[in-house]
Amino acid sequence: MPVETAESEADPASTPEGDPVPDNGLRTSGMRDLGPDEMRRFRRVERAFLETAEARGYLEVRTPTIEPLHLYTAAGTLSPQLLDRVYSFLDWDGWSGERVVLRPDATVAVARWLTEHGLEGPQRLAYVQPVYRFVPGDGDREQWQCGVELFGVPAPEGDSELLLLARDLLAALGLEGLRCELAHAGLARVIFAAAGLDAVEQLEAYDRMLEGDAGIVDRLVEARPESASALRLLSDVDGNAAGYLANLRAALLPDLPAAEAPLADLEAVARTLDAAGLPYRVLPGTARNFEYYSGVTFRMFAGAEECLAGGRYDGLTETIGGTSAPASGFGADLLRLARLVPAGGAR
Repeated sequence: MPVETAESEADPASTPEGDPVPDNGLRTSGMRDLGPDEMRRFRRVERAFLETAEARGYLEVRTPTIEPLHLYTAAGTLSPQLLDRVYSFLDWDGWSGERVVLRPDATVAVARWLTEHGLEGPQRLAYVQPVYRFVPGDGDREQWQCGVELFGVPAPEGDSELLLLARDLLAALGLEGLRCELAHAGLARVIFAAAGLDAVEQLEAYDRMLEGDAGIVDRLVEARPESASALRLLSDVDGNAAGYLANLRAALLPDLPAAEAPLADLEAVARTLDAAGLPYRVLPGTARNFEYYSGVTFRMFAGAEECLAGGRYDGLTETIGGTSAPASGFGADLLRLARLVPAGGAR
């Protein structure tokens, strides 16, 4: 999945272990060295991640560092913000060449691999590989992305499977105080559409909502008073129990019958988390790349620290030229996990 983290989750002048990095002008901005201590922690996390995933049927793949640019410019595969940050150049071939990129995201590359191999039926894949994105200053431009992708299993079964796998992976790393934030991209779309927002306006409103703009709903209501009831419902989406979702269903469906399917998906995964004893909170949104996701999205935390994020992106394989298939997954910044894992926490 596209891992959207803050531009600099850690002090950009520190290693994952927190030791000062010499600023002698010899290191390329945004690139990090990993010394012996960092590599030991890196390998512990990598091993625990891949072993836990494989035990549940997720097999490791690796894709090329260089991919064609058009793979990522296909509609909806990457957000415009992320496309602005790719490392793109001409792959020279005599007088002709193809515009290529350093892999900015692993999910799209894995979907391309699956499409080229013509694999059908459920496919469970895992990976640990770097992605490259420009960030200003000395923020991390090379991120080690670890993640899983589940193709061919529809909602809500696939969503529930991924959430339990995410829980198991973080537990295998020794992280405690796990909790989840849930949302559904389809539910936000239903409400935005009922308010009369076009696709561009929906994306802008969603991004502002995620940024914590408390006044976005009020401004939308002011511009579209006839849609006030639907918009107010969006701002009220905030609960932490299956009973809350039942109440939300009663409030939404009389006026917005199209919300039936998104709410059913959310209720199903909420029941899964209730049975697993994993605390959760239902919100209007959890993930950027609003145009990319089609169903449940989630973020998993250990205490106050975000550890991984993901969601459903049905249609990606069709977008890049393959057969349409239900798909979902999640990803994490491995070096961030390495900073969070307690000493001896990962087996």
